[in-house]
Amino acid sequence: MSKGIIKTIVFGIVFVAAVIIFSFATNHTNEDLTTEMKEASFPVVSLYYEKEQVNELFGYKDEMNALYMRDSITPIGTDRILPVRIQTYGYRVDGLSYEIRSMDTSRLIVDQKVEDYTNEKNTVTADLTIENLLEEGQEYLMILKLTSGKETIRYYTRIIEPSDCYVKESIDFAKNFHDTSLNKDTAGTFATYVEPNASGDNSTLNKVDIHSTLNQISWADFKGEQLTQPTVSVKEINTSYNVILLDYIMTSAGDGEELEYYNVEEYYRVRYTNDRLYLLNYERNMSQIFRGENSNFYDNHIQLGIRDGEIQYKENENGNIVCFVQEGELWSYNANESRLSKVFGFRGYEGMDDRENNDAHDIRIIKTDEAGSVDFVVYGYMNRGDHEGEVGICVYHYDSVANTVEEELFIPSDKSYEVMKAELGRLMYENESGCFYIMMNGSVYQIDMKTLECKELVNGLAENGYAVSDSHRYVAYTKGEANQASAVSVLDLETGDTFEVSADAGNYIRPLGFMEDDFIYGEAKTDMVTVDTAGNTVYPMHCVRILATGEADHPQLKSYEKDGYYISGIEIKDYTIYLNRMQYNGVAYVEADQDTIMNREADTDELVTVASTVTEEKQTQYQLVLTSEEELTAKKLQTPEQIILEQSKDIAIEEGEHAPYYYAYARGRVLCVTENVSDAIDSANDNMGVVLDDSQKYIWKRAKKTLQSALTVTVGDADAGSSTIAKCMNAMLGREELNVGVQTLLDRGDTPQTVLTDTMQGKTVLDLTGCNLEEVLYYVNKGTPVFAMTSGTDAVLIVGYDVNSVTVFDPAAGSNKRMTLEEATDLFKQSGNVFLAYLRD
Repeated sequence: MSKGIIKTIVFGIVFVAAVIIFSFATNHTNEDLTTEMKEASFPVVSLYYEKEQVNELFGYKDEMNALYMRDSITPIGTDRILPVRIQTYGYRVDGLSYEIRSMDTSRLIVDQKVEDYTNEKNTVTADLTIENLLEEGQEYLMILKLTSGKETIRYYTRIIEPSDCYVKESIDFAKNFHDTSLNKDTAGTFATYVEPNASGDNSTLNKVDIHSTLNQISWADFKGEQLTQPTVSVKEINTSYNVILLDYIMTSAGDGEELEYYNVEEYYRVRYTNDRLYLLNYERNMSQIFRGENSNFYDNHIQLGIRDGEIQYKENENGNIVCFVQEGELWSYNANESRLSKVFGFRGYEGMDDRENNDAHDIRIIKTDEAGSVDFVVYGYMNRGDHEGEVGICVYHYDSVANTVEEELFIPSDKSYEVMKAELGRLMYENESGCFYIMMNGSVYQIDMKTLECKELVNGLAENGYAVSDSHRYVAYTKGEANQASAVSVLDLETGDTFEVSADAGNYIRPLGFMEDDFIYGEAKTDMVTVDTAGNTVYPMHCVRILATGEADHPQLKSYEKDGYYISGIEIKDYTIYLNRMQYNGVAYVEADQDTIMNREADTDELVTVASTVTEEKQTQYQLVLTSEEELTAKKLQTPEQIILEQSKDIAIEEGEHAPYYYAYARGRVLCVTENVSDAIDSANDNMGVVLDDSQKYIWKRAKKTLQSALTVTVGDADAGSSTIAKCMNAMLGREELNVGVQTLLDRGDTPQTVLTDTMQGKTVLDLTGCNLEEVLYYVNKGTPVFAMTSGTDAVLIVGYDVNSVTVFDPAAGSNKRMTLEEATDLFKQSGNVFLAYLRD
């Protein structure tokens, strides 16, 4: 054999050996660098009331800011024993203790170690003895602490010893109503509790309410079975009503006879009296859990099933790849490769673990590229994985080629998901340079995800002084005093560029919002922006303009202006701008009919669209429609591996001081967080909820007596000859035994609100301008009169009411007078609905 042949053979052997060794090393390295998401490990706590299981609690790894942990409220029996059952799932429990604090967390009432508990077969049970230190009818915060080695897991709930609240009866009613609705033969028995009318939507099973038909409430033609028993959650307890939630999973057969799963939540607002029970509100929400079965694909459609129509999705430029969010999970579909990827989700494929199915998180898709890779954010409570039991914002990158998900950044939070979502969900964006942007307490922060360096880009943003685009790419903001701005800066977070929009001469300018990425702003004449008698800024915008942010010269696309009409704000929905208009009646600016601006070019460039179909059994179902001419299939179903981090990606951002916030809650969820108490009350009223302040003090409830006898008020000698405004203020102060010459304070420039705030130490003074009469009667019911303007210079005090009328104190006459609700409503509305009230601490 020649030497050349021998060399060739040897070289080939060496080459093959090198390839094998390299391949082994590479595969071994990849194996070490990626892993599956860790399984959930934390125990679940269930509490009991009168032998009824209530309030399933999930554990927190870190100590949370207890001020913002008010998801559930647990009733305590008269024996002051709270039974606790802990499902450990194999987690070692070394100790159990609990704290009880005042709702503002300032006062520690109980700090008790539990000595007597049983721990058998992955279940810990204990009876917590609540010391006789709690006031009946008063809410407190309980923190249950479970220790294992050096680790402490905390569980949060409010507790109350209810009096005349009929909590058990309300729970029993909700469970009976639920059971009855599943049985067509007995469904008619709750006919007296529901109120079918035209407002009820009987075309969808996604949302059924008290105004739906009996047939719709009893599941119409849906052929489903209940998989899990309802979990009872109590959200509000008071003498006026109780709020009960039931959560469970339903199943049904799909088109291919595969099993479909649905998360269902039922909401009950119940008033129970000695005479009878009143169902004040009822709603059932049902959403399908996407499983990626072949029956989810037909023609060029992806069947998402029964859900709401607000679908979050993004497609690539060719429209052959689409990613979408459904029931807390992120999915990606590649039509060319018939490949479906479950990019992110806490829920496993086998069974339905309560911990994995916990819905206290959300996902925001930031962008997807041509290959199908996705940048996205998961924010809220982390059900499992490296951050199990933490609340925060986690930024991820999904690599569709490598089929991996990598954590790029984690920002922890010590607030509940609901509060964090309302406060921090206003801005979250990642650009191509690897920078992440977030807004906290009126500041915009930039975080370099490679170095974890954080810097503040913008600060001092007032609520009415900024707007964020739908994509979160653009932020428009004013500098300095928001109500006196002559220019708006528009920041492009992708490029870092900023351009300025200036008001016309003699005008102020205010950012209002974005239609997709087109900037909307309003202008008001400087001499028409004034401060009313109560101290509120009146900002009547005579015009609204829209300009293109994506074009170099930012041309104006549209302008709106109509003589005699002014704009107070806008709402944007389905590519339509709704203009909230007002008119000046010679005394005040009053509400006028809405007008609209339509975007007729919307949707024209979309390659993936949303469609809906209606069937007899499942009623309305939603689909994503691709442009593919071939029938869609999912031949491949894959779950990406997670890249193991070499170092922590955690970064903490210190929250600065902020203006007082008001929190509107309903069903245990935060509806809004705002500096404007009137906006919070409006939101809570629309959703039958409550309003709290930063210290967890109740500011407003949709609960009041039907009758309030007239409160006694008198005007002191110091203001006997003063204006009606001063007399009203004097009489309010007199109710609190304060004798102050109000007219002197007003003459030096103080407003009625500042007079009350400065004088009533220890009271919560509220500017309720913008609320309606029905809303402010809550404060009269609490025993405090409400100041109301009746013209530009005169005022009265609302001191009583019944179902048909209100009683006002007229300081000009020095006596009370009765007005019908219609008369009073119209009088106050024509005067701008300017109200002031206060609460005793």
